[in-house]
Amino acid sequence: MDRLDVPDDYEERLAAGRRAVARLPEGPSRDSAMRALELAPSRETVEETRRRAEKAEALIEELQRSAFDGTDPERVVWLRLDYTGRLTSLAFSPTIDRLSNPVVAEAVVEAWAAAEAARAGEAARLERVGAALYEGGDENPGFAVLRAQLEARASERIEYTDEDELCTVEADLEGRLTACRFLVPNATLDYDCETLASETAAAITAVQRRAESVVADLVARCFGEGTA
Repeated sequence: MDRLDVPDDYEERLAAGRRAVARLPEGPSRDSAMRALELAPSRETVEETRRRAEKAEALIEELQRSAFDGTDPERVVWLRLDYTGRLTSLAFSPTIDRLSNPVVAEAVVEAWAAAEAARAGEAARLERVGAALYEGGDENPGFAVLRAQLEARASERIEYTDEDELCTVEADLEGRLTACRFLVPNATLDYDCETLASETAAAITAVQRRAESVVADLVARCFGEGTA
């Protein structure tokens, strides 16, 4: 079997391809292969695409490593969000047994706001980097429709109450926590801090999933029949 040497140089590869196609028998296959070679991008386009791909990969890795911590002024609650705004960890101070349900619930919301503020600043920077990599990527009319619908429903809240009816939480459509309430009297006294934090985190995760489902339906409409 003849050995096929593939040149390293891009133009030489195209030239080798043309020579190979020229040896093909005349017919539709040869014509199709020749048209494909004629439409091949320039070296500059290929190299720019490769550079963008490398930068995009680095951006994705940076996003995946990102974590944003928040706590309330009294340091009753600590939590962490990932780059998408999803809750990844939540912890309560052992001193919550000295505090009332409303105080601890409000501390959760305050800690969330602190973490979200940090995430928003970093997200804005990374979005600018992403926009430079994918210039024109948001020109699809579906994006404008989606943004308009999210803005119109900015005040909408999604609620979730856990099966034990220990706590109820609310979030906006983008999954940001907006309210937290403990339903069991003296929950901060009767539950240890680890259990209460675990149950609260589970409820927040559930309400974020509900919000994601609503937004997913919006996306499907905006980029499907919604753009027609």
